[in-house]
Amino acid sequence: MAVEVAELWETLKQAIFAYTGLSPAEPLPPPVQMGEVSEEELRQYDGSDPKKPLLMAIKGQIYDVSQSRMFYGPGGPYALFAGKDASRALAKMSFEPQDLTGDISGLGPFELDALQDWEYKFMSKYVKVGTVKKTVPVEDGNTASTAAPETSETAPTAPATEEKPREVAVEEVKEKEAAAAEGAKES
Repeated sequence: MAVEVAELWETLKQAIFAYTGLSPAEPLPPPVQMGEVSEEELRQYDGSDPKKPLLMAIKGQIYDVSQSRMFYGPGGPYALFAGKDASRALAKMSFEPQDLTGDISGLGPFELDALQDWEYKFMSKYVKVGTVKKTVPVEDGNTASTAAPETSETAPTAPATEEKPREVAVEEVKEKEAAAAEGAKES
């Protein structure tokens, strides 16, 4: 019986190494700090390149989940979360493509509690390697305020437009606001 278990274990290890592309003599590389990255940059770490770390984010915090490639890597049950901020999907326990976003607005208290549980799990199990760059949608030629959004009672209705607003980094908006404020002081 002990021989059968040992043989089974060896077979399992070989299957894992074949699946992950790693060898027994090749341990996982240490996590690389990414700093602040855009959602587009994060998508490059979805597991499609076995030489890159496998990353995913929760509430804008990026974690290296390479050690769980069998779950989050290609073919794994949670592969669709890799390379994305999956906050909404995790909170709703959803595998729907429209929920694969970091937008958690409109979630209820039970969903927010579920998301908090996921965040605690990731914080305890995986290394945080960066953050997702926050972007603010703006119309071309206009800057958007980074102030808190207005409530639905007082928010003006935006005119319908055919053009999709482009996204810019919060820092870019702040720089433009500072330049505009400086220009107002001079005049």
